[in-house]
Formats: sequence, structure tokens, C-alpha cells
Amino acid sequence: MKLEDINPELLILCRTADHFHMAETVVGGPLRGLDILALKGIERKKSLPADVVNLLIIYFFTEVKGTVYHRNALSKLYNHWVSNEVLTFSKAKEMIELDMMEQLSEIDRI
Repeated sequence: MKLEDINPELLILCRTADHFHMAETVVGGPLRGLDILALKGIERKKSLPADVVNLLIIYFFTEVKGTVYHRNALSKLYNHWVSNEVLTFSKAKEMIELDMMEQLSEIDRI
């Protein structure tokens, strides 16, 4: 995903929205049960700043929108970002340039 492909309004919303609102905005409507389960997997984690998590949510839900995915995929990706010390918005911008499915495959091999 390229940063320039993201709606600038979503990037502004990263600074203020809660995670559920961010996901609803990305998917363009109410969240499915699977989406809610995925978000609940990261809801209480506080290792990353809120704006970084919201960019992760944009990245994740843009890639999986309308598909079936493993409910722990978002949590795995979150933990991967924590282990890679994605603690700033600019580092998060670098991470969204990477192929998400490739990252998840790599995580599963570890």
C-alpha cells in the first residue's frame, strides 16, 4: 500500500478516532463480527501510539475489506509492529509500504 493511496481525511482522522470508528470509516459502514473480533484482539494493548494503531487499522482493513481472514491476523500484525519498534507515525508509514500478506506469512513461519 502506498501512503498516497490513502484518503487524506483518513490520515487526519488517525490522530483523533478510536479504533472502532477508524475501522468503520475504512470499511465504509458497520463492522462485521469478524472485524469486531479482530479489533478486540488489540483493544487493550497499549504498546503503540493511537495514531500508529489507526494507520495499522487503515492498512489492515483496506487490504482485507470484504474478505474472510483469520481473526488473529490483526493482532499478529500489531505484535509484529511492536517487535519492529514502530513507535512513530513515520515508521508506520514505512511499514504500510510492505506487503501485508507477506508479513503475515513471515510471522506464521517464525
